[in-house]
Amino acid sequence: MATDAMKPLGLSVLRTIFPANIFKEAGGRVFIDITDLLHYKIARFVFPKLLTNADEAMSRAVEAIIKRPEFFEGHQAVNVNGLAAVRRVVGPIIKKVWTNLRSGDPKLAKSQVENFMQARMKQTKQAIGRVRGAERIKEIYQQLASLLPEVLNRVIPYVAPGIIANALLKKIIVRRFKDTTELNKLNKSLPGNVTSKMGLELGDLADMLRELPDVQTYLKTAVDQTFYAGLERIPGGKQFRQAFETFIGNYGMRCPGEIDLTNLRWYEAPTQLVAALFSHIQSLQSGEHRQRFAEGEKEAEAAARRIMDVAEGTYFPKKILTRLITVFRNMGGLREHHKYLLISVMGECKKAILAEATGLVQKGVLMQAEDVYFLSLEELIQVLEGNLTVNASELIAKRKEQYQWHQSLKSPRVMTSEGEIVVVPARRGPIAEGTLIGSPVSAGVAEGIARVIFRPENAVLREGEILVAPHTDPGWTPLFQSAIAIITEVGGLMTHGAVVAREYGIPAVVGVDDATTLIKDGQKIRVDGTQGYVMIIDGAETAKGDNPESH
Repeated sequence: MATDAMKPLGLSVLRTIFPANIFKEAGGRVFIDITDLLHYKIARFVFPKLLTNADEAMSRAVEAIIKRPEFFEGHQAVNVNGLAAVRRVVGPIIKKVWTNLRSGDPKLAKSQVENFMQARMKQTKQAIGRVRGAERIKEIYQQLASLLPEVLNRVIPYVAPGIIANALLKKIIVRRFKDTTELNKLNKSLPGNVTSKMGLELGDLADMLRELPDVQTYLKTAVDQTFYAGLERIPGGKQFRQAFETFIGNYGMRCPGEIDLTNLRWYEAPTQLVAALFSHIQSLQSGEHRQRFAEGEKEAEAAARRIMDVAEGTYFPKKILTRLITVFRNMGGLREHHKYLLISVMGECKKAILAEATGLVQKGVLMQAEDVYFLSLEELIQVLEGNLTVNASELIAKRKEQYQWHQSLKSPRVMTSEGEIVVVPARRGPIAEGTLIGSPVSAGVAEGIARVIFRPENAVLREGEILVAPHTDPGWTPLFQSAIAIITEVGGLMTHGAVVAREYGIPAVVGVDDATTLIKDGQKIRVDGTQGYVMIIDGAETAKGDNPESH
């Protein structure tokens, strides 16, 4: 879901967090090299199916490649020792997942995960805060490098049971009800989802803003440098500032494209949230977001009762079905927690990196603090130690030029080591002209005006509009409550946009190739999130008012 070009520091951070040997870098993007994995027979069977949850088009391409005879030519025998090492790491995690799925109290999962997260963040802040210079960056390196194993051991055992319970419930419900309607309702308003909670709290901010006309006027021209100071001078400004700062304290490390550490966080550029606040005001009534969430909870409870009612006297033990529903409703909402922790740690690391970069500016080593984005962590350590073997200014200038070029490229989903881009179109029988095919990830049908958005910072959604985007991540969530449906070019059943759309109960179709090109801003379209179709009904219309920088 990170299809944009990244700067060298952002790439370096990801290589530090994740096992570097599976990463390949091309065009300023990170590709995951699954070649060795797919030479295990079990992986060739399982992995494409798992990949469907991330992106169906990726899965189709991988399936096509592993069926080629030449895929196996010249490849060395499978490393048995490597497989044993994987088993040693994964085995204990699977055991914890199984234990949490079948026994224990699922209602305690959220507090257990969040207690660990709070402790981990405290440790990171203290560790980074007690050193300076090159030692500080080395500590950041250690904090990032140790994060993934800790998340796998302390968070994923609580996340995975919810995902597994959802998959098992889907099979049971489809067999009993012949469709997924009840499962869709069971998905609504999952408790504990940190990203959904963020959306609700942003809605609360917007409702406060409704009653503060002077603050609204100020926000339309506010700038980041004086954002908070300006609020102090207007009626209602102090009240709004206090609430806004509370929100930033919880979620300020987030932003669109947040996986790239170099992207501006909300705490750095608070005006990024202004458009989302006005979108909420224009598309929803006061308190409507909270009312929708409460209604979703009631729908989920009612669906659970109906599922249990039809379970009476069936082949499937009611006790097991009750357990699966309880696990899903209590653990399903935790699937965003590991990403929240990752971004929180990265946010603290970024503050420390920029503090060191500011010192290098004062010493005349860097022209501006943001130049550090064009160095890797290792190179930054060398600069701070005075051991960089090349001229820093020349290196940074060269990489800035290269980054500009990378931004002009569009990354493929799947590419071979030889550079072949593999695309396998979806086949679902005859379709009407003007219909686009994608993956159905959140059921329902919605008809409205397409709003094509490439970056959410300045985009305002109005009532009855459908969000069309290349991809989404939690930084896009503030726009979700304003949209009546979601369309993205990449994504699958378990990616961010799909999960949040199901919780909000709005139709979503993802994995629609070239959606932002084929769908024109202002066109009337129909989104069928049950079957996975998008139909273009008519040509572009003139939207009321303007929607600055939708593109």
